[in-house]
Amino acid sequence: MKNLPALLLALLFVTGCQKKDASKPPAAPVPNRSARLVVPEHGAYTGAYIDFGDSEDDVNLVQIEAFENAAGKHLAIIASSSYWGQQSFPRHNLDIITRHDSLPLIYWSPWDKPYEQDCQPDRFSLTEILAGKWDAYIDSWADQAGEFGRPIFVAWGLEMNGTWFPWSGCYYGEGKKIRKDLFAGPEFYKKAYRYVVDRVRARGAKNILWVFHANNYSYPLDEWNEMKRYYPGDAYV
Repeated sequence: MKNLPALLLALLFVTGCQKKDASKPPAAPVPNRSARLVVPEHGAYTGAYIDFGDSEDDVNLVQIEAFENAAGKHLAIIASSSYWGQQSFPRHNLDIITRHDSLPLIYWSPWDKPYEQDCQPDRFSLTEILAGKWDAYIDSWADQAGEFGRPIFVAWGLEMNGTWFPWSGCYYGEGKKIRKDLFAGPEFYKKAYRYVVDRVRARGAKNILWVFHANNYSYPLDEWNEMKRYYPGDAYV
């Protein structure tokens, strides 16, 4: 995935957890302990996406601890992916991350196998999502997220301002003007983003904090494709 470390995130973080012995096997379920979300008074919470395999979901403590040892810092946030093509909720990965006293960030991507970049929209197209074809999957994912209980950051449809993912604005009208200063591609993406968030919220998954994750540069570098045009609004981020 291109430029994954370059995240545009507005983040809060969970505190008050006690450090666990990482050598213990992650067998027991994670308790639904209460968590308090706070904004840091100084600095920033550090996080990373570590190489978790081709599907970006092979989360394991060995790689997490190796990264932390190299960086000399505990990761407050650990990112991994949940591709729609898997049709599942990544509970196992979230358990590993929260046992490590880190906060999960999920890239929830409407992407189908074989997960190839620079391809036309697949069966999870924004059109099909807005038509309600994937409502049952969204509802199931949301229900399981709510049952998990602990805070989760979710970045839906990341890096939409590039051409490499099938939910890119370039596949949905590009720079065709709808009204003054409104362009078809970004507006269609925003509509889909809001649709997914609204549906998840309607299922009661209040522990999800929604993240806007654009690429650090837009491609193509055209006015219609500026990252600000994809921002779905403060009520959704």
